[in-house]
Amino acid sequence: MNLEKILQQCKTINEVIGNSDLEICDIEIDSRLVKKNSIFFALPGKSKNGSEFILAAIKNGAAAIVSDDFSICDEVDLKKIVKIKSSDPFELLVEFLKIFYSPLPANIYAVTGTNGKTTVAEFGRQILQFLGKKSASIGTLGVISNVDQSVLQKSILTTPDIVSFYKNLAVLKQNAVDDVFIEASSIGLEQKRIAGLEISVGAFTNFTQDHLDYHKSIAEYFECKMLLFKNILKDGSNVVLNSDIPEFAEILKICQQKNHKIFTYGFKNSDFKICEIKTKDLQQEIIFEFRNKKHVIKFDIAGEFQAYNILCVVAAVLSKHEMLNEKLEILLKQISQIEPVSGRMQKVTTLENKAQIFIDFAHTADALDNVLHLARKLTDSRVLVLFGCGGNRDAKKRPIMGKIACKLADLIIITDDNPRLEDASMIRKEVLSGCDLKKTIEIANRKEAIKQAIAMLQNEDILILAGKGHEKYQVIGDEKFEFDEEKIVKNAIQ
Repeated sequence: MNLEKILQQCKTINEVIGNSDLEICDIEIDSRLVKKNSIFFALPGKSKNGSEFILAAIKNGAAAIVSDDFSICDEVDLKKIVKIKSSDPFELLVEFLKIFYSPLPANIYAVTGTNGKTTVAEFGRQILQFLGKKSASIGTLGVISNVDQSVLQKSILTTPDIVSFYKNLAVLKQNAVDDVFIEASSIGLEQKRIAGLEISVGAFTNFTQDHLDYHKSIAEYFECKMLLFKNILKDGSNVVLNSDIPEFAEILKICQQKNHKIFTYGFKNSDFKICEIKTKDLQQEIIFEFRNKKHVIKFDIAGEFQAYNILCVVAAVLSKHEMLNEKLEILLKQISQIEPVSGRMQKVTTLENKAQIFIDFAHTADALDNVLHLARKLTDSRVLVLFGCGGNRDAKKRPIMGKIACKLADLIIITDDNPRLEDASMIRKEVLSGCDLKKTIEIANRKEAIKQAIAMLQNEDILILAGKGHEKYQVIGDEKFEFDEEKIVKNAIQ
């Protein structure tokens, strides 16, 4: 695309130095990804300034550089490239992305909340497919769609960086995908990773403690979640809210002030009012009322929290794609075919003694509480849970998770999660400080801990391997090692 033509449409430019009548092939904010004829945005950051990487970007072939400060570079280095000065490089980046990666999918559903984002996004993708729509989900599990993965940007973040987001959305649109569910994390919202996107529907699942390693307080964490409804969504947008959570009244007020069209779900008086949830083993039946008529959803995924996730998706989809009761009934019957999300109460195996082993991503106190309550309903025998806590993450939740595990499980195995740059033994010690040591075992090596936990399983016990879920790696120090819990379980059994 011609750089001069893009610049003519932008407002956040102070000065252009050099001949801008040239073609640019790509936009990057990471100098390592720059290739010939890219434009590199040297963004100011919290710890490092992008201007420090201008020379690296030029070396990799950048044709143009955007920055608020070129003083770090010698004029000799800058002779052959176009310099674009802007007092707000990020705002200019958003302008560029909206022009360069147009068009994007027409219907983007953004889901925020502490727990359930990944499940809601992936359930949403599947339900849209039941409606015959080409769809995708973007979040913790990456980009899930029928589009060739080799043409998509990979990310390990719940909410990818802004450039990757735009690139992937543009590729999805090129492949006729017009409905996309995305996860909007508090950090992603605070860092404006979805800035400039036109969001059709915003949804909120629940709110509990998390990410206090990044946010200064629980109040700041909540405020960052609210950025979706205050700043990202245009006034009068569709929003879907859980009416049963303590924060509902506050979120409702925020949405009303923005004149959003509000759709609620939950047991309390709601647009999608849950009348009853029936559970038997891993099967569930939700009876809910919508438009003064009762409807039923049956599916083979256990947990009341999953019923909330399903209804959140149904409300989000129906807020955008209205349908008559007859078509709605067809859709609700198709939900019985919905597939569980990887690493979310994922059943790995049943042993000969009928003991069952599940993997779940539960890495917050609330998520662990939900999973263990569910495990209790699935067996009259013992519940065992194996977990640890991640290093360089919210340390305040560690003893709380230990306390919850000991309250709800019969045997607790404390082990390592992703210790990262922290002392793994100190992390375990903090978790153990909340535990009843009479029924708690500490085994540092997670692989060995899994083997020993399986060896302890008695008739009809349930073992929950919590914390890592879909992850196929373990981070120790600054190195990432292969760690596939499903494989480890199956090898241990053999």
